[in-house]
Amino acid sequence: MKSFIPILLLILATAFCACDTTLEEEQKVCLPVNMTATIVQGTLSTKIIADFNYIPGTKLLDHITWSNHQTHYFEYDDSDRLKVVRQMKVDVKVQEEQWFHYDGQLVDKIILVKRNLDYVYLEPVDSIYTGYISFTYEGTDIVEENHFEVAKNGKTVEEVWRVTYEYDNNGNILSSLASDPRSKSSQSVTMTYDNSRHPFSDLQYYFTGESFVNNLLSKTLNEAGFEYDYNLEVNEFGYPDIIYEKLGSTNTRIIRYTYLCS
Repeated sequence: MKSFIPILLLILATAFCACDTTLEEEQKVCLPVNMTATIVQGTLSTKIIADFNYIPGTKLLDHITWSNHQTHYFEYDDSDRLKVVRQMKVDVKVQEEQWFHYDGQLVDKIILVKRNLDYVYLEPVDSIYTGYISFTYEGTDIVEENHFEVAKNGKTVEEVWRVTYEYDNNGNILSSLASDPRSKSSQSVTMTYDNSRHPFSDLQYYFTGESFVNNLLSKTLNEAGFEYDYNLEVNEFGYPDIIYEKLGSTNTRIIRYTYLCS
């Protein structure tokens, strides 16, 4: 199955790579075990660290521990398809959950649930349905996602966001158009790619804003009016080692990866 990464959530996908590598490199699989992101905002910088933990003997994520007081837990069904992601946010005592529903092997809907946690044992004290995301496919490519939230009256569900996507022949997202059906506001993004392996290309789980085929090379947002630059250094197996991101002329994010290769 090939799929994209939603703007607000994470999607299950099967590993796929369209890189020009040697046979030896293609057989070498690298899984990220640590990611460090340094975010620069003016004269201030923030460092976020993520440690990836896997179910022994598999490529399935068990949990990710983040340095900003979050832990993401993963559960799978009997076919190793992602069933639920629980994002525990300790600082605000909230657990946000995404429950995955399938049509065959394709994700057709994600149910969104929020649970407040008690202050002592961090156990859920309630369960609140907050909305869902549905998907439209052409073949195995998702071409539209629709975000629905429970309205303030708590009785109805309304569409709050709609995103459409276009792809290149390799399955990279070339452009997206996000719009708010209520306000009619919109934002378009265009992207280009290099031929390096994506750091999450061998996982079944991908992260917001990331290509699932090749690495992002450039990104243009019509609303912001800034050019996005992406430069990377790769390791011996063709995976990103250090990524430098710029918005305009200033480095805004520096990402370093550590892998377990086999």
